[in-house]
Amino acid sequence: MSDYPTDLSGLSGPELVRLLLDATNPPPTTDAERAEFFDFKARVFTTLAHRDENPTAEAIAARARADRDRLLARIEDQNRGGR
Repeated sequence: MSDYPTDLSGLSGPELVRLLLDATNPPPTTDAERAEFFDFKARVFTTLAHRDENPTAEAIAARARADRDRLLARIEDQNRGGR
């Protein structure tokens, strides 16, 4: 399991950005690590979107969720013996 915090509600915008930047150092290397990162990124930007009613942040969160889902599908396919 990742070290990403589960409750982001009490963090300021700069704290959220710092956590997101820290999550890329070192960068995730496996599909599973990348999927966890994109899940975290989606949660960070969803928090920012709701806090500031920011449609750009919501769009970034949606892209991160799509990236996460794509990676999870690839992992599932590999586990079933796919390519």
